[in-house]
This record gives sequence, structure tokens and C-alpha cells, in this order.
Amino acid sequence: MPKIIKHYQLVILILVILVAIFFRFWQIRDYVVFLGDEGRDMIVMRDIFVKKHLPFLGPTASVGGFYLGPIYYWMAAPFLLLANFDPVGPAYFVAALGVATVFLLYKFLKEEISFWPAVISSFLYATAPLIVRYSRSSWNPNPLPFFSLLLIYFLYLAIKKQKLILGPQSTGWWKGTANYAYYLLAGACFGVAIQLHYMALLLAPIASLIVLVNTRPRVWFLSAVILIIGSLFTFSPFLIFEIRHNFPNFRTILEFVTRGTTVGYEHPDLANSIANAGNILIEDLMDLYRSPITRIIFWFLAIGGLIALFKHWKNSEKKLIFSIATIWFLGGLAGIRLYQGQLYDYYFGFMFPAPFFLIGVLFSTVWQKLPLRLLCLLMAILATTYFAFHSFYRIPPNKLIEQTSYIADFVIEKSDGEPFNFALISDHNSDHAYKYFLQTKNGQPLELETMVTNQLLIVCESKKCEPLGHPLWEIAAFGRGEISGEWNLEKYGIKIFRLTHWPGEPSPAGKPAVKGG
Repeated sequence: MPKIIKHYQLVILILVILVAIFFRFWQIRDYVVFLGDEGRDMIVMRDIFVKKHLPFLGPTASVGGFYLGPIYYWMAAPFLLLANFDPVGPAYFVAALGVATVFLLYKFLKEEISFWPAVISSFLYATAPLIVRYSRSSWNPNPLPFFSLLLIYFLYLAIKKQKLILGPQSTGWWKGTANYAYYLLAGACFGVAIQLHYMALLLAPIASLIVLVNTRPRVWFLSAVILIIGSLFTFSPFLIFEIRHNFPNFRTILEFVTRGTTVGYEHPDLANSIANAGNILIEDLMDLYRSPITRIIFWFLAIGGLIALFKHWKNSEKKLIFSIATIWFLGGLAGIRLYQGQLYDYYFGFMFPAPFFLIGVLFSTVWQKLPLRLLCLLMAILATTYFAFHSFYRIPPNKLIEQTSYIADFVIEKSDGEPFNFALISDHNSDHAYKYFLQTKNGQPLELETMVTNQLLIVCESKKCEPLGHPLWEIAAFGRGEISGEWNLEKYGIKIFRLTHWPGEPSPAGKPAVKGG
């Protein structure tokens, strides 16, 4: 028998990984989102090396007005340096974690169930449109699926390796305590996860329930203590900042949670709330909306998971994997429905792998029956075919990095080598992306609070470009001006203006502008 046939499982796994690599790395620079938020992050990460400033505060949360921890900056910054400060560097980091998530999902399922269900689940995860989209750009929530899955995997190992599962082979808590290191690692993953997005806090009750269901009461306290110690280790940079500054973010988060307008179940029907959240998740994952197919998939996963868990409740070893799959999926949906505001797709990041994990577990229960095995394969083929026709490459690349870099070069050219102030007129963007490239090209504009110069370079992304008299502070603080240059970059749909001070009034150049003045 040829050697390749003997090792067909390895060959198939390599093919799955290659597919994951293609979907995450192909033309990644041309598709990377690079707007104001991404530019802000790049400035912070670049300053770690250029200004030797290590941040202890991360990006702002999407709602609530509070900040996340700095761990994303710390993890992604080395990749920015390796890419010679090209903004695609951190996107490579995210894409690599995306591929690692595919492999970890396969490894987890292969260890506990069987090869083909593990392959099918990981292949579906590798090609799902939403998963692919968030695996191809630099943004703090994007590594969350990897650390969430890694947390669950370490929790699984902690329970399994210690042989503390409910069953007749009970041992004392002191035996095999070296394996409590897995609890420590799970806690460390949690400390990372909650710095990527605060929805990851829901992993705490999920992990707790998994431990409670699968271990004896006498190990609960020690397990909880070790999990907390691991969490504090990776969460400590942000905690140090909070302690030194009298807990500003903790107080803001507490005020947000206790406000009562966005947190808490809106309807008493918990099952309906979970089903609604589950349908939203499946719709987003598949890029398929207002279709009965997504509801059918949700109920298949929910009911199938509960039935399988009930069936294997007395088998302590199988109970572990079924309880993990069901609790992570349904528990995550129940927890996320506590939030009454608008549910954005990335809010589900902490449980992106959960439905695929549950699919693999459920497929394993019917895999020995040929008709059902063929049905599983048919469903997987149909799903991946649909995914292939709804992935990122159906839309032309935005080439935002290239565009922003070119415009920064253009602005520097039109400044004629003289100091300048900078402003952006835009409906939905901030100026950080342009400022990042202006800094890296040694054309950094002076802030108006530092000094008003003799010229103001303005980039206009809006359809209506009337810089004179514009209420934007960066324009108003420059003082009364006149247009001394105007250029239309039709390729990008952008106009650039150069304003100089109006000669009819005393020039404010050489002095700092006072904000609010």
C-alpha cells in the first residue's frame, strides 16, 4: 500500500490547513480594513518601538465609553515591527491565529471523538464567511475565537487528565495535582479574552458550569482559585493601570451594567431569547438571512445537543465532551441575550467555534450508520459550496492601505517641505489612518494645540467638500483662511485642499490653538 494512503489522515489534515491558509492570507493586504480605528491602533503599537512607550490601556469598547486591556497591542505590535511598520503586519498575526484555531478545533475533536467529524467541523470553520472575514484584518476582537477555544480545551484537559470526572474511579484531590496547571492555563486564556472584548466575560459562567457538571464538589474551590490566579496573571497589566488611576474603567463598567437599560433579559421567555440569539448567530456565520434554514440548523444543534447530553449523562467520559459542546453553545447564547442593545456579529466572537464544535460532536454520534454518514457528508458539501460562493473574494479588494499611503505621500508633497497642520473631513472616519502614514513617512503634521502653522492640508472624503467655514475644530482652530490649492483624486473619490491664512486678519501662526477657545 502506498505510503500516502497509510497516512491519508495527515494528508487530509494538511489539505484542510492549506484551505484555511488560503482563505486567510490570499491578497490579505489588498483586503485589509484600514480606517481611523486601525490607524489609531497602529500609532499606539508603533510608539512601543519608536517612543519606547508601553501602553497599559487598550482600545475603547464599542459601547459604554470604557477601555479594554492592552494585551492586543502587546501581542500584535511585534508583527507590525516585523513588517517594517506596514499595517498588514498585525493582520498576519490575526490570520495566523485563525489558522491555528482551525487546527486546534480539529485536534480537540479528533482526540475525543473521531477523525471525519473533526475534519468536517474544522473544514466548515475554515471556510465560513463571517469567520474568514474576521480572520483577515487587525482588530482587537478578532483573536478572541482562538483564546476562547484554547480556554475550553485547557479546561477539558484539566478535567480529563486529573481523572476527577464523576464516576467510580474517584481519586483524592491531592493526586495528580500537577495537572492543575491546565486550570492555570485556562485562567490565563480568560485573562487575555476579556481584554479583547468584554463579552468574553460570559466565558466565566460557561467554564464554571462545565467544571461543576464534570467534577466532584471537593475540587470546585481549588479549581476556582487556580483559574482566578491564571486570569489575574494575564489581566495584571490592565489591573495595574486601574489600581494606579483609581479604577476609572471599572467604575464606568459598573455604571453601565447597573444602568438597567441595556443589560438584563428583555422578555421572560428564556427559550425564545436563546432561539432568537442562535438564529442571529447562524445567519451571521453563514451570511444567509431571513431563511428558515438557519432556524432549522439552530434547533438541530440545540435539541441534538440536549438529547445527546441526556443520553450520555451516566457515561462520565462521554458526558464531558457533550456537556462542553452543549453548555458552550446554549450557555453562550443565554448569556449574550442579557445584553438588550443591538447585537453586532463580532459580539459572538467568544463562541464562534461553539456551533462547529457541536456539529462535530453530533456528527460523531451517527457516523457509524452509513445512511446518516452520507447525509452528514452531503450537508457538509452543500454548506462549504455555499461558503465558497459567499466569501470575501466575491467583492473587489478595497486596497485601503495602498490608498491611504498614496494620499499621505500626496499631502507631504503639497506641503512643500514646510510645517503643516492636518484635518480630515469625513462622515464616518477619523484622521488616525492618515496620520499613521504621515508619521511613518516623516511628514508628521503639527497638532494645532502645539502650534498653528502657515498652512492646513485637508483631506475630504465626503461628497460635500466645503472647507471654508467648516465647523470641524481642526479647521476652525486654524483661523480664517483661504484656499491656496485644490486637487481632485478622482481614482479614490477624494479631494485635497491647502488652506493658508486670510491676509485681512492677523495670522495666528506660530502660536498654539486653545481647544474650546
